[in-house]
Amino acid sequence: MPTSSQFRSGLAFGMIAYLCWGAVPLYFVQVKDVDPLEILAHRIGWSFPLMVIVTLLTTGGTAKLLDVFRSRRLLLILLLSAVFLSGNWLLYIRATVTGNVAEASLGYFMMPVVNAFLATIFLGERLRPAHYPALALIVLGVSIPLLSMGVFPWLAVALPITFGLYGLIRKKIPVESGTGLTVETLLLFLPCTGYVAYLAARGEATFGRDLTLSGWLAFGGVVTVVPLLTYTLSIRRIPLVTQAMIQFISPTVQLLIAVLVLKEQMTPVRWATMGCVWVASGVFIADAVVQNRRVRMPKVNPLPEPVSLGR
Repeated sequence: MPTSSQFRSGLAFGMIAYLCWGAVPLYFVQVKDVDPLEILAHRIGWSFPLMVIVTLLTTGGTAKLLDVFRSRRLLLILLLSAVFLSGNWLLYIRATVTGNVAEASLGYFMMPVVNAFLATIFLGERLRPAHYPALALIVLGVSIPLLSMGVFPWLAVALPITFGLYGLIRKKIPVESGTGLTVETLLLFLPCTGYVAYLAARGEATFGRDLTLSGWLAFGGVVTVVPLLTYTLSIRRIPLVTQAMIQFISPTVQLLIAVLVLKEQMTPVRWATMGCVWVASGVFIADAVVQNRRVRMPKVNPLPEPVSLGR
């Protein structure tokens, strides 16, 4: 169990991480005129040197990085996880620059229930009784726009699935989170810088044309690394049930930004879908809290059986 000071610091780090992730649409709005693939390339490219610095400072050297590079198996697994992570980032960038932040927030509200579903399929874990109605509500929520307008909210579905698969892969390999992310960023760094160089050679690169826009693209490294670092510091200090509850800060902030700042239209169909997902998330959280209390509840020795004295 964490101490009270560890819990407070972990809660603070976690809230910083999820607030940053929630506010990230405000950053992508600044670069909305840039092609999403180019934004992704710069995000990864500028993140890599920062991740190297963070990893060296937190691990005290290059030993853990070298251990990963000595294993072809670990490198191949991290390459696969890097593909899912970059795919998730690209989908989110696309959602933001095309005015679909509300749909993206819907996807991240689904995240805990999607994780439970993926764990059942790939890790052999069993769904708890409360998970079934939660999954049914999510299926209902996704079906509403499909049945009423013939539109499938594929971004809202693809975002939690890609990130959930990324988490499953990382859960199965014995690599510390910061080290693994540094290796993933390195594996993506060369093709990303190659793509930016290709755009520059063709005269199609955005970077360098405008000082302000170039600065925003470079700032993508900070936008990526800061919440990841604070998230890593958080998960070591607070219980998983607390993490499960505060993670809803991120999609809530995203939704508020979509409606109040970006003025995205929230139709009755969208609200109905959101309502189903919110109820499903509430069911999941309530079940997690109850389960956590049962696990932590001290065992009480049963009373001795009464001695029979006969009639």
